[in-house]
Amino acid sequence: MKVMEENFSKTEMVYKRLQEDIIEGRLFPGERLVERDITEKFDVSKTPVREALARLKQDGLIEGILYKGVSVIRISRKETVEIYDLHEVLDGMAARKVAEGITSDRAEKLRSLIQLSEECVKKDDVKEYARLDMEFHNTLRIFSENQRLCQIMQGLYYQSRILLKNSLNLPIRGLKVSLSDHKKIAKAILNNDPYVAEQMAKEHIKNVRKAVLDWFDKTQW
Repeated sequence: MKVMEENFSKTEMVYKRLQEDIIEGRLFPGERLVERDITEKFDVSKTPVREALARLKQDGLIEGILYKGVSVIRISRKETVEIYDLHEVLDGMAARKVAEGITSDRAEKLRSLIQLSEECVKKDDVKEYARLDMEFHNTLRIFSENQRLCQIMQGLYYQSRILLKNSLNLPIRGLKVSLSDHKKIAKAILNNDPYVAEQMAKEHIKNVRKAVLDWFDKTQW
C-alpha cells in the first residue's frame, strides 16, 4: 500500500509539472517527451512517468503512441477553428443556463471574479488574469448544472488554456478587451436575461477565435 501511495504522489508530481510546462509554453509544440530524460529530471522510476504521460494524453496535451514516442501537441489552424466552433455553442449554452437559474450566491461569485479580474488588468498581470479567465468560464460551466455539457467542455479545457495564453498577449485582444466581454456576459446573467447572456458569450468566443486565427496567419505556428 505504501509503495502504491508513493507511486501515486510521484505520478501526480510529474503530471502536474509537465502539464504546467506545456500550458505555459516551456515545452514547445512538437517537442518530444523522452521517458529516460523525464525520469532523470524528476528523479523517479519509469512507472510514474508512464502513468503521468498517459494522463497527459488523456488531457489532449500530448500525441503519439505511449511507450514508443510522444510529443507535445501541435494544435493546427483547422483544429483551432474546430475548438472554437464547439466553444461558441457550448459557452453560449452554459451562459444561457446560468442566467435562467441565477441565485444570489452565484451572482456574488460572478461579481467577485469580475472584481478580481479588474485588479489584474490594473496590474497588467497576464498570468493571473489567464487563471481567472478560465475560472470564469469554468464557473459558468459548473453553474449550468448540465452534466453532459460539463463533460464535453472539460475535454476542451487544456487545449483551450494553451490557445488562451496566446490570445491574451495579442494586441487586438489583451486583458481589457477580454474583461469587457466578460462584463457583458456577467451583466446579462445578473439581469436574468438568458438570450442576451448566450449572445454575449458567443460573441466573446467569436472575438477570441478571430484574434487567435489572425495570430496563426501571421506566425504560421
